[in-house]
Amino acid sequence: MKRFFKLAAVRAFAALMALLAAGSLLSLALRGRSSPLTSAVGLVTGPLQGLSASLANAMKDVGAYFISSKALQDVIAGQSGEIAALRERQVDYDELRRLNEVYAKYLKLSEENPDFRYVKATITQTDPSGQFGTFTLGRGSLSGVKVQNPVLDGKYLVGVVVKVDLNSCTVQTILNPKVSVAVYETVSNELGVAENTAALAEHGLCAVPQLARTTSIIPGALICTSGLGGVYPKDLILGTVTDVTDDSISATAIVQPAADFASLRVVFILTEQ
Repeated sequence: MKRFFKLAAVRAFAALMALLAAGSLLSLALRGRSSPLTSAVGLVTGPLQGLSASLANAMKDVGAYFISSKALQDVIAGQSGEIAALRERQVDYDELRRLNEVYAKYLKLSEENPDFRYVKATITQTDPSGQFGTFTLGRGSLSGVKVQNPVLDGKYLVGVVVKVDLNSCTVQTILNPKVSVAVYETVSNELGVAENTAALAEHGLCAVPQLARTTSIIPGALICTSGLGGVYPKDLILGTVTDVTDDSISATAIVQPAADFASLRVVFILTEQ
């Protein structure tokens, strides 16, 4: 449809130019003669000449429009390049900020536990199912990593090493039902063992079951490692109690882990304690 109107406009313009040219030739032929014919020609060609002048000006405006459009496209292209450069800088900045946070956590851990030895490790692969947050780290036995080494995010307990190769290791998080951690509640000092079920893991939660029905643990309480069992040092933060349920025999504290498993990129492996 657009092509039809453009073609019709071109044809009308060509016809107008032909009529104007014929009128101009006839006017030249009759120049100097005064007759009804010359008057008629002038009557016809006069408005046509005015119209042609208007069309010429309009074509100049069209040309200026296309020139302006080209200039605008150049400006947009230049701005697109600048935006891309700014995005790259933002990525670099975010990476530096993240690394700064990682090293700040490492420094705090080292100051609070000068006898501990840590290995910084990057997550290289995650469990495709994603249910229990199992992942692989790019550190192995060549870096001093061993099975049952705790894995931390600052003071937050992430999980434990369950398999070690030369340059990699596999970590099961505290969401995994196979992982159990001796813990205590920081106000009442009530002891327990953090375990889990697949149902809770699906929601990113873990549990401390088999508590006394008269437990003093309440929502908002902080759960930390007790140090019992020898695998996890004392006072690593497991998470915060979100709910306490009970049945006819015992109570269970539902815990929201402190570590954000979805955002983890770099962790620390506790190789000596």
